[in-house]
Parts: sequence; C-alpha cells; structure tokens
Amino acid sequence: MRTFTALFLVMGCTSNGDGDSASLDCAGLYGYDCPTADAQEALDRVNALRAEAGLAPTVLESRLDVASQAHTDFMADNSDFNHYEDASKPGYTGDWVWDRMETAGYPLEPGRVWMEVISKGLSPADAVDGWIGTVYHRIPFTSVELIEVGFGYTDDYAGMALVLPFPDAERSAVLYPADGQVDVPTSFDSDTEIPDPAPGHGVVGYPISVSVGEPLFGNASTEDPYGLRLISASVTGPEGAVELLSLDPSNDSYMFNMAAVMPVSPLSSATTYDVEMVVEFGGSSETLTGSFTTR
Repeated sequence: MRTFTALFLVMGCTSNGDGDSASLDCAGLYGYDCPTADAQEALDRVNALRAEAGLAPTVLESRLDVASQAHTDFMADNSDFNHYEDASKPGYTGDWVWDRMETAGYPLEPGRVWMEVISKGLSPADAVDGWIGTVYHRIPFTSVELIEVGFGYTDDYAGMALVLPFPDAERSAVLYPADGQVDVPTSFDSDTEIPDPAPGHGVVGYPISVSVGEPLFGNASTEDPYGLRLISASVTGPEGAVELLSLDPSNDSYMFNMAAVMPVSPLSSATTYDVEMVVEFGGSSETLTGSFTTR
C-alpha cells in the first residue's frame, strides 16, 4: 500500500551516501559531486514539477542526503514507517529530522523551516509525484523558495529532508496544478496521507492549491505567519461547477503558507477544468486563474 506522511516544524531566530552515482561532474545539476542515482532521480522529478509551476529549481545538499539516507535505512532495518526514531533501535541517528540533520553536520540556521516527507512502496520519482499529489506534502514543493533538499531510499522506503526560508520570503502566490498543465491525475485518496486532510471522505478529486510567501522581516506568528485566507474558489468543468472541500490556515494549522481545495468527487478523465482562487495574505488579496487537463 502506498502511504505518505509528513512532519513540519518551524524554527525562529534564536559525506555522501551509499549507492550508484554517475562518474561525471554533476555539481551544477545536483548540488554536489555526485549524489546517488536514487537522489538524482528524485531531484530531477522535483525540479520538473517546480518548472511546471514556474518555480526555480532546488539542489541536493550532501549532509541532508546523509541524514535522509540514514533515516530510510532505519525505517527499513526496523520495519518502522515513522518520522520518529527510537534510540533503543539499531541505526538510530536522531529523534527527529532536525536531530538527524545535526548528526550529519548540517547547521540549523535561524530563519529557516525544516521539513521531512516519507513514503513507502514507490520508486524515487513516483514518491515525489505522490507527495505533490497530496495536500500537506505538497507544501514545500510548491513554495516559491526551496533552499535545498536531501533524499534517501532503502528498499521501498523513501525520505526527503527539505529546508525553506521562514518566515520571510519573496511575495508570491503560486497556483498548482499550473495554468495549462496536462496529464493531471483525476483523484486523490486522502486516507493514504497522514494526517488525513479530508477525514471521512476517502477518495476525492485531485487537490488544487495556492502557495504564498511574503516578506515579514521576522514579525510573524509561527501558526499563521501570512494571515492567509481563502476568500473564494471555483473549479468548473463541462458539466458546471465542482463541489469543493476547502482548507487554509484558519481551519488547519498545517496549512501555514498554503490554501487548497479538493473536489468532493474524482474529476473526469481527459477533461479541461477552469480554476479561480482568491486569497488574502500579507494584508492584500490576489486572484489566481488557470486551467488544467486531466489524464
């Protein structure tokens, strides 16, 4: 069974892994010479999806790779699909992702947020597709700035550590799926995401989201830094308006920089849908429009 889970922690002011790698200078593409083939595959997919949304690429960081690989080794060796590591079990390198980053020598700098996403039962590229095809796991991938990431893969356990700026960011509002995007999945099984963003609904339509950023200069609450609110949303297909479930930071604390809607029912295949989402953040509103076509 495919399962996804994510952990988010916001922090305010105050060695490469094993595996096959290419025998060439790939620092410009991936961030250092030379990450594993699994890490390269995952990063390529992340950056392809970011490019669809008009976002800049990110890079791998060797110490984040080490931390991520250590955790997927831990999960596989102990058959323990979890963000938390029990110090009494073999392969322990830190309780939580930020502890494992420190163990690997990565500096935990002020003004950044550290995240981790994990999955089981998918290839590296499919794991990335799975994460961005959810609600909570999509957050780091569609944020305007993704400083750097690390990736680990052991058996069918995948894990990615991600570092983003917080709370200050370039003012931005990013719609996903992007305008003109094709081959968009029709559905999302919310029961496969932990926590479940649509309790009691199971399979719903593919999530549609707006991720925002705003230069706040450090003066923000960690729970609702941008004052983001979804003012209105519509998704319209050939048969008319689609019934939606809505999430934003006012009703879900995980959604600190994202607002999202989920169609109550799966979308139709090979169909174009028009989207309009109006959001307010940083004291002003923006209207985002676009269309996408399902696979």
